[in-house]
Amino acid sequence: MNEILNRIQKIGIMPVAVLDDVKNAVPLAEALCGGGIHCVVIPLSANAAEESIRIMTERFPKMLIGAGGILTTEQAGLAVNAGAKFIVTPEFSSSVVTYCIGRAIPVIPGVSTPDDVETAISFGLDAVNVSSAGQDRGFHMSQSMYSSYNHINFIPADGINEKNSSSYPAFDNILACRMVVEQDLLQAGAFEKIRDLTTKAIKTMLGFEFTHIGINLSNDAEADKTAGIFEAMFGFQKISGAGSLFAGTAIECMKPPCFGTKGHIAIATNSIVRAKNYFEAAGYKFNEASAKFNHNKMIVIYFEEEVGGFAVHLLQR
Repeated sequence: MNEILNRIQKIGIMPVAVLDDVKNAVPLAEALCGGGIHCVVIPLSANAAEESIRIMTERFPKMLIGAGGILTTEQAGLAVNAGAKFIVTPEFSSSVVTYCIGRAIPVIPGVSTPDDVETAISFGLDAVNVSSAGQDRGFHMSQSMYSSYNHINFIPADGINEKNSSSYPAFDNILACRMVVEQDLLQAGAFEKIRDLTTKAIKTMLGFEFTHIGINLSNDAEADKTAGIFEAMFGFQKISGAGSLFAGTAIECMKPPCFGTKGHIAIATNSIVRAKNYFEAAGYKFNEASAKFNHNKMIVIYFEEEVGGFAVHLLQR
């Protein structure tokens, strides 16, 4: 996949903001980045869109600034000249797609029918944007349809919410979910609120949850004894594994000491790849050598730093 689209997929959420006043460009970018999302789509139809894209691109060179609502090749050219790193269209436009492909500009065209999806695939595109118009016409992407089109990535028509926060990350071909920045908040200059909503959206998507704590013990006998104590006290069934014993599901007694001075804490997430990207953007570092994979998909990785003597690792839910 194109590098820009790959970065968008690692973020997992694509904010959309209509900017009618250029003075909102910088504080919006600060709010989104401060909330953990280094990406935004600015519809070109907005009064201050071009200048806002130019300013945001210059001030925030690592942020992915895209232009939305592109209907013509002329608009695509204006957006790219302003600094847009990718193009999003509301409906499938062969002329815009051809224009972007010819200039190596990442393009995410709108699709409103299965035929549009097939056309996008025939153009060799990596991603499509399921339009609200498609939903109005009865084109609803079901889980089975996402599975059927597993060779192209989607931006679903509905945004991220508590109902779909765990289902969408389960699909490898969901590029990102929309998050519309409310116009009332922009007009009121409520950028702290926008930052808070951004943080809430990404935490909802990642779905962090404590799953278990691992206790480092010196040998098999100590691990067996410790797990047995929890079983006797609380009825947590002792379950033997290759390198540890579990007491129930939340207490792991390590036979040989593993990561961490005292042990480790496991935090589950809906998407370990996106969670890793989120923390790295915030300045956290990972022990890359600790990563474990299942069928080439990461399922475990530890942070470099301990917390209270415990190593902390992410766990793919």
